[in-house]
Amino acid sequence: GVQHREMQSADKLTSEEAEQYDRQIRLWGLEAQKRLRAAKILMIGMCGLAAEVCKDVVLAGVHSLTVMDSRSLLEEDSANRFLCFNLGENRALSAVPRLQVLNPNVNVEADISPVEDKEEEYFVHFDLICVTGCCLKTLIWLNEICRKHDIKFFCGDVWGYYGYFFTDLQEHTYAIDVPKQKMDTIVVEETKGKRDVGTEEEETVTEKRNISYCSLQDSLSFNWSKKPVKYFRRTPTTFFVIKVLQTFRDLKEHDPRVSSIVEDQKTLLELKQKVTQELEVGVELINDHFISHCFSQLSPVCAIVGGVLAQEIIKAISAKDIPFHNMFLFDGVKSTGIVESLKP
Repeated sequence: GVQHREMQSADKLTSEEAEQYDRQIRLWGLEAQKRLRAAKILMIGMCGLAAEVCKDVVLAGVHSLTVMDSRSLLEEDSANRFLCFNLGENRALSAVPRLQVLNPNVNVEADISPVEDKEEEYFVHFDLICVTGCCLKTLIWLNEICRKHDIKFFCGDVWGYYGYFFTDLQEHTYAIDVPKQKMDTIVVEETKGKRDVGTEEEETVTEKRNISYCSLQDSLSFNWSKKPVKYFRRTPTTFFVIKVLQTFRDLKEHDPRVSSIVEDQKTLLELKQKVTQELEVGVELINDHFISHCFSQLSPVCAIVGGVLAQEIIKAISAKDIPFHNMFLFDGVKSTGIVESLKP
């Protein structure tokens, strides 16, 4: 992982980089910026969500970003048009020039190979891998590789109004500033019957803490059937909607399409029954209206989920502040986002 590898070219920043990243250094410190400067990131799938994440991590100043996607840009890919414009062009190749313009100090490359064709050795050169647009089997396979080689892992997606991302940092150490209370007593004259007895100054000290993560497969084996009914009043049903949509992708090898909306909506309702039965939860947890809100990737939803995901990637690399544990769920219909800790 990032924390255990040599910081090669990041021992010191150039004067140009120090000036460019001045605001960030003031925010999270020089050491955190050095970790970012050394990080090699692989983004698999150049969808609207990935476009938002790539933009933010390139601006943050990582060492390199490799964008992998074997697919061509289609009309339905409108959510990532601020990076990709030419219909029919490879999505990864189309995004690289505009990403490079955002920050010339970052090495941005494209890989147009299908991820399933890669050998395990290919992935070990990266510090962090973020995956979008893949089937569940591929996600679990990549997560296992990351755990084997101490690589930080994120995966996420957006379907219409719904989005999520999952985090696996394995054994992660991070720094956090905590308040340190100090009371300074000041002698003050009594005025009009009132008297100040003192003022409180707040200082902060940096502490290092550890947090453990489970694998994606273990997280998905979370036992929902043992949760009391009142638990589901707090927890949004987004997880179950996401599960239905991921199952649809695994079955059809594509996401719900506007061009086949009637057929796809019928399939989604059938999968709703199947998924709720498998998870042993009430079918009423998923409102049938979800089938009208899960087509294409909506730019505002990509911006929200992508912004939060990029924030977590930056926190994971810089080892600064408390990371999410371990799944973020967003429901654009209700405008709600929540972090759920799903583990066996």
